[in-house]
Amino acid sequence: MVASTVTNLMVYHGSNRIIAIEDIEFPGPRENCDFGSGFYVTDNKHTAEEWIINEPDPVVNAYHLDIDSSKVLFLEGSDWIRAIVGFRKKIYKVTFKSNIISGPIANDRMVPAINLFMEGIIGDLRLLRCLDYCKLGNQYVFRSSAEGLTPYKSYGLANLQLQQAATRWVGRRRRMNDDLKIIQRTPISGELYIDDYLHKGDFLEV
Repeated sequence: MVASTVTNLMVYHGSNRIIAIEDIEFPGPRENCDFGSGFYVTDNKHTAEEWIINEPDPVVNAYHLDIDSSKVLFLEGSDWIRAIVGFRKKIYKVTFKSNIISGPIANDRMVPAINLFMEGIIGDLRLLRCLDYCKLGNQYVFRSSAEGLTPYKSYGLANLQLQQAATRWVGRRRRMNDDLKIIQRTPISGELYIDDYLHKGDFLEV
């Protein structure tokens, strides 16, 4: 776990409406997201657009994020895996002290790889290699307040933009499935498996 420098970064949240800062609800209704419940944004505009291709009135909300780096906990490597597995699968408890948690995005394109890891078929290094192949960008979850966020603009997606986003989503999902078949067949020396993570018990931010 390392502190990430965040200065005047443009981030995006896909929704079906314009979301002002005062409209954000904390901690949020969903607990089985990557880093638990909260308000999620990403530094990848295309990813935010792909999140809402099935919304009847898709809207991308753009914000400036400007906050002291000491207030952001950036998860990477095995820490990222432990958080993802803990929140998505509920097999151990994850506890954060920080309000803002950041790390790579694991959307539905990563689900097949995460499932293979959970089944003990691939180890953590191959799971991280899949994550590198996805190149989805980073996400930030605000757990108890929107400190550091300032609205920039909101825009709806026209039909052409929706078609382009859907095409990107399908293409990337197909490529991920092809890459996963290759990665699955090539073990990496020294990688850990799900049982090794379970033996570590709860994941607590220190």
